[in-house]
Amino acid sequence: MRNVMSDLVLWLSRRGRQTLNRWRAAEELAACPAGELRRIAAEVGVSGADLRQLCQNPVGPSELLPQRLNLLGLDANYLQQEMPLMFRDLVRVCANCQASRRCGRDLAHGDVETGMDTYCLNGATLDALALNRPRSS
Repeated sequence: MRNVMSDLVLWLSRRGRQTLNRWRAAEELAACPAGELRRIAAEVGVSGADLRQLCQNPVGPSELLPQRLNLLGLDANYLQQEMPLMFRDLVRVCANCQASRRCGRDLAHGDVETGMDTYCLNGATLDALALNRPRSS
């Protein structure tokens, strides 16, 4: 019972930090002048609205996308370097996904195929990339 309680406390603590970080990021973006927000978004390669969405989704683009790519045998770093526009689009789509919890559960079980043709908005693109298997040298 004690182990379950400590796991619960750790989980709640992690979720609290994630929520606090999202709020801080959203507040910082809201405080930015419009020109500064456009500059930051341009540096990342997304629109201002997409940048705000990236700050709202705590796990999709930063944790789940690289994990899904890895399970598909794709190198996220290679894609980011060699196909930056494609990678940015994958990140943007992932940040707007409403199924991140479901995706996280599937990937935690090592089930990369689940969701590829149902809830994963990047499914068709990831399928095409997996067929061509770009790999780092």
